[in-house]
Amino acid sequence: MTETRGSSQQPKDVQLDDKLLKRTFSEHLNYIYYGKHSLLNFFAEVKAIASLQVLKLAIQEAIDDAENQLEQLDEIYTAINETPSKTSILSIKATMLEAYINAIKAGKTALERDVFILFYLQQIEGIEITYFKVLKNLAKAIGYSNTFVDQPFDMAVENKILFEQIYKEYIS
Repeated sequence: MTETRGSSQQPKDVQLDDKLLKRTFSEHLNYIYYGKHSLLNFFAEVKAIASLQVLKLAIQEAIDDAENQLEQLDEIYTAINETPSKTSILSIKATMLEAYINAIKAGKTALERDVFILFYLQQIEGIEITYFKVLKNLAKAIGYSNTFVDQPFDMAVENKILFEQIYKEYIS
């Protein structure tokens, strides 16, 4: 890819080579993979402090889905002949830290904690959905089957919808 400053190129004019696309795909795959590992601990912690039983059950479902998604991501690594490579997961960690500070350490009531937990869980699922969408698009551009990202993507969407429904029901 040639980059020209001040150029009036449009996205359709830019040609990305296969090597760059594959590297970008791997970086995004690593991000979601290691992000999921970090989220397992976070989910367990917020489940322990949640007071609403339906929220605890939804968080457990997110834990089960994250474990399933990790297995699916392992299958993707195998399919593309790669192994996970440690990467920075700063945005997920920052969101988890903010949630921890606002929901857990701020001396909130049980109701306030649950509302904050639900808010941050929706944010986290939104980040995951975005990464899975990017992976699907990159896979298609490279020529990989993008269907192997469908199930983890669908799980993230379903979890986000579940957390949104609980949030709406809880605050109304």
